Amino acid sequence: MDSVIEVQRQTHEEIERLERAAATLLSQPLTTRRLQIKNEHNVSNILDRIQGRASTLHTSYLDEDGTRHAETTSLSAPDFTEFYARLKKIREFHLKYPDQPADPFELELGGLMGEEEDLMDVGENEDVVALLFSGEESF
Repeated sequence: MDSVIEVQRQTHEEIERLERAAATLLSQPLTTRRLQIKNEHNVSNILDRIQGRASTLHTSYLDEDGTRHAETTSLSAPDFTEFYARLKKIREFHLKYPDQPADPFELELGGLMGEEEDLMDVGENEDVVALLFSGEESF
């Protein structure tokens, strides 16, 4: 299990990366209305994800069960036994799983931004905009 402080750090990093991804998507010049709508839906999904992660982070900082306080107390001890115990766990993990990707969030972020498909080569079966509109509303 990860430490509370590490989970909070990772959550802050995810929020920052999601914010950068939303800014990147919003700064793209798009030529057609269909691409603009698809881009806006991707940004909306990213903003929903940011809101969820921020809510999780807020709950974590409230520290209702006292785990964060207990962790900071154990890490601020004058001897480094807790630090070296955690370092040993990290080394054992990396020896056990040497080929694990370092950042699986990057793959998930690519999916949220729609990088697995080119914006110009979207098939009708996979197009989010085509699923939202039908009949006279469709393009």
